[in-house]
Amino acid sequence: MDNYSGYSTRIINLVKGLEASGNNVSVILPKYRAGYKLLDGIPVYELNGLCPKFLLKLVGRFCNIAKPSALYFFDVLFLFRASQLVRNADIVQMELPALSVLLSSFIHRTLRKPVVMDCHDVFAALRLKHVFPRRIAETFLEKVALKNADFLVVVSKKEKQILGYLRFPWEKIVVAPNGVNIASFSKPADLEVIRKKYKLDDSRVIVFVGNLGYEPNRQAVELISKTIAPRVKQEFSDTKFLIVGKIRDKMDLPGVTFTGFVDNVADLLAVSDVGIAPLLEGSGTRLKILEYLSSGLPVVSTSVGAEGLRAENGNNILIEDKIEKFGVHIIELLKDSEWSLAMGEAAKELAANYDWKKITKKLDYEYRSFLKKFRTNSELTERTAIEKVKA
Repeated sequence: MDNYSGYSTRIINLVKGLEASGNNVSVILPKYRAGYKLLDGIPVYELNGLCPKFLLKLVGRFCNIAKPSALYFFDVLFLFRASQLVRNADIVQMELPALSVLLSSFIHRTLRKPVVMDCHDVFAALRLKHVFPRRIAETFLEKVALKNADFLVVVSKKEKQILGYLRFPWEKIVVAPNGVNIASFSKPADLEVIRKKYKLDDSRVIVFVGNLGYEPNRQAVELISKTIAPRVKQEFSDTKFLIVGKIRDKMDLPGVTFTGFVDNVADLLAVSDVGIAPLLEGSGTRLKILEYLSSGLPVVSTSVGAEGLRAENGNNILIEDKIEKFGVHIIELLKDSEWSLAMGEAAKELAANYDWKKITKKLDYEYRSFLKKFRTNSELTERTAIEKVKA
């Protein structure tokens, strides 16, 4: 787990929240080098397999896989080591369904452990620009993994509806959206120091946050550079567009400033004037928008970017799907400070619904209810089997 990607941020916060609710949580990760460490007191087991590192990287480069170590999910030794660690677990929560299809199937069918599949982005392969065979293979594997799971967690009502249309049992799907640590974005910051650190001077600041190893984010940054930034700078020449997040491959684009990964995103949001999300692909709830909202920033987003949020266009967010008009809304917000402040206050009110503490508290309740039903059903099944043997 790292601090760069949306899915790892989700995992970290769900783990911490479930631990805080009185559960004993352990984490298993595929890594090139096996190891063990504590993350805020939570055991993290880093496991590898038989396949050599250079081969995984070669396959990863050929298939455009950002983290080739994830391919250990198909390694026999990794599967064995992971299955040994989960034997005493009450619930096994799996991430990345397409990759965990073998492990989840073994845990479900052989170990008879209840498997929860956390779906970060349902059937994302169909929307991303991968080669056609990979899209079909990933989608097939994901569907098999979801069928094997006893309980499904999705990030939005829309994704629950998608699974419902595909005849997944409605009662075994629960919505646990992505969230935000409200307190982290409510702390006072020394704005002058932050501006000086990032050489912002008195510039107006438009911010985009995202891991640039994720293709939809890279596409959004290109749109900012080619279409959005030039339009805004016609009106406000001193405007700076900050692109905040991990950079996998260098992007040389005019009109934008890349900060790379920063330790505290809240600092940069505190000195920003508008948060933007010109996303054309993807699904789920966007962590970046929740962070903007928590910081009290007015937000301009596409409908894809705002998907999954209980947002009201014109009240706590501005939604614009025509990229050529994106800059117009930014200009309007920069010109009207009162409207911008009102949008920011409404944004904070919306963000309060997505505090990680609330989300994990609900998820803890759902897990306990599910586990109680699972144990009851297992006992009934065992009794039936015993009675058949006696008969």
